[in-house]
Amino acid sequence: MSNPIELTTQLQQAGIIDAAKAQQLQTAASPWWLLILLGIAAWIASVLIIGSFVGPLLALADNNPVRTVAAVALLAAAIWLTSRKQEFLQQMAVAIALAGQGLLVYVIYDVSGSNDETARYACAVISILLLLSPLNQLHQRASLSIALLCLLSLISSAPLLAVVSSLLALAAALLWCSRLKWAGLAQAATIKSLLEVITLAALALTLFGQCLLWHDAGYWLDNRLDMARALYSALGSVLLISTVFWLSRLATVPSRLTLLTITVVLCILLYPASGLLVSTALMLACFYGCSRNWYALCLLCMLLAISQFYYSLQLNLLHKSGILALSGITLLAAWLLLQRYQRRLV
Repeated sequence: MSNPIELTTQLQQAGIIDAAKAQQLQTAASPWWLLILLGIAAWIASVLIIGSFVGPLLALADNNPVRTVAAVALLAAAIWLTSRKQEFLQQMAVAIALAGQGLLVYVIYDVSGSNDETARYACAVISILLLLSPLNQLHQRASLSIALLCLLSLISSAPLLAVVSSLLALAAALLWCSRLKWAGLAQAATIKSLLEVITLAALALTLFGQCLLWHDAGYWLDNRLDMARALYSALGSVLLISTVFWLSRLATVPSRLTLLTITVVLCILLYPASGLLVSTALMLACFYGCSRNWYALCLLCMLLAISQFYYSLQLNLLHKSGILALSGITLLAAWLLLQRYQRRLV
């Protein structure tokens, strides 16, 4: 027996999983390269099918009622394909559903008199409503990403964008830290898709917030970039301190005080680098949630934030070098103190 089959058998005998879940876990997954080829073939096939049937229909009767019927037909076909277990059909379902969503949003855009805000609201609502249908995880992530992107595109206030970014980061940290509690729920797949989309959005927005000085304050984000940058840094510091405070709840009092003191010092030193603070908090949460891929992505965002901070023009080079050097020395001293204290306990 292979190790996965032995493990699922032991879990079933212990009563942790049922027979259906054991059979699902024992099913051999296809190689990654085969999944990529199936996905490419499915999307090409979907484009050909949509072009063959929907294209002539819209050409013969180019009006909104016909477009609405075509969009509903595409969404119905996508939901039907979702019930099939083949990977090829699952990829086709995503492509056809996205085409139906796009066609329906275009109808709303045309009916509203080319009002792009109404179309973006409608796109977000349609994407959220589709979560009530039996979508696969790929379509769930796509729908949530589209909905979140549409809603974020409506924000034109820099302070509000900073608050929304911090709230998304807080929600992501809470979901990662409570992964053990919701992993066994029936809606775990949907929560996982939501968590991944929120985490990616929080990382992207926090890097964007650190680069706000690159944007023209006179024509966008209501000319309050200084307040927004202060909010990014302050809320990022609160998030990092809160994350360390919660993750160290089982540590001894001296260790916890040391960790919190180090965190506060780092927040003071790295206050201009808000993206580094938030990505560090999310990295700790992803590490606690046992996600190696998202931990690596957060680490990459930390490197990008450090690079942007070092090459930005808001501070002189000597000042930035000193801040980074002091931060490194603080982390090194903290590591040595904690190692020494742990050896004393042993």
